[in-house]
Amino acid sequence: MKRKLLAVLFATTILFSLGGCSTNDISNEDDDTINIALVTKMVDSPYWQTVKEAAIEKAQELGNVEITHLGPAIESDINAQVSIVETCIVDEYDGIILAACDKDALVIPVKKAVDTGIPVVMIDSGLSSPVYDAFLSTNNVQAGANCADLMAELIGESGKVGIINFTAGTSTAIERETGFVEQIEKNYPNIELVGIQYCDSDPTKAANQATDMISAEPDIKGIWGVNDQAAIGVANAVSTLGKIDEISVVGFDNSADIIAGLEVGTIKGTAVQMPTVMGAQGVQMVIDILDGAYPEIKEIDTGVVMVNQENLNDEISQAALNQ
Repeated sequence: MKRKLLAVLFATTILFSLGGCSTNDISNEDDDTINIALVTKMVDSPYWQTVKEAAIEKAQELGNVEITHLGPAIESDINAQVSIVETCIVDEYDGIILAACDKDALVIPVKKAVDTGIPVVMIDSGLSSPVYDAFLSTNNVQAGANCADLMAELIGESGKVGIINFTAGTSTAIERETGFVEQIEKNYPNIELVGIQYCDSDPTKAANQATDMISAEPDIKGIWGVNDQAAIGVANAVSTLGKIDEISVVGFDNSADIIAGLEVGTIKGTAVQMPTVMGAQGVQMVIDILDGAYPEIKEIDTGVVMVNQENLNDEISQAALNQ
């Protein structure tokens, strides 16, 4: 039921954006298996596992598609991801779905893949040059601004706020941070940004950075964790220091730990992306491109739901959280 609700919420936007894409099930046209590489920024992460599950579910629905999930051990290992994409080209995968660790480093291998006839659909994190066939993502600048608005509301539009971001060179990290900072500077003159750290999506590192930030700024009122791993680390630090009621933590994404944090109050709000839409539609778009139907619009916004403790149990919030 939750998947169906999400489909109702977002299908109209996706279908409108896809424009010329076909929705043909090509399993009736060809008995050969279509091999698609799903290359994410890391493998062992709840968010990327959700993307993987949605991609596999879509592949099973189509009937003759096989998904291979690949990625580096950590998001900061950009060279490893470049090598993975280059290997996918050599191995002649039929299509690649890619979330780029770095917006610049993956441009050349993606262009090479496309030039050799392998469709590349970007998801979540894009490139500095649109050499890909399509890009399914959150509007991360707007999502960052939404998180800034929520933080401002939580702290009464006044006080010190810090940011624990993830990987400095990733487009999503840059865009979310930009949206948050610009929104604070433009609309909340009584909020002071006191620091930005990068945890490389390591919750232990994020917890240590948050602890240091709180030690340096004992009157800090809020910290934003820019992805799930960063937010989990920040929440752990705030909880360990006994400052749940003093410091508001805003997160990003919808992992089990994020949901648990919302339920007990260590996390006051989160921006929830649509990883299931990215995974499923990424597979469908590769199939459509192989079938000769290219999207009319390359950049497709998959949407975001802002969840806080007040709307936590609403139907839309629960559907988004439990993708």
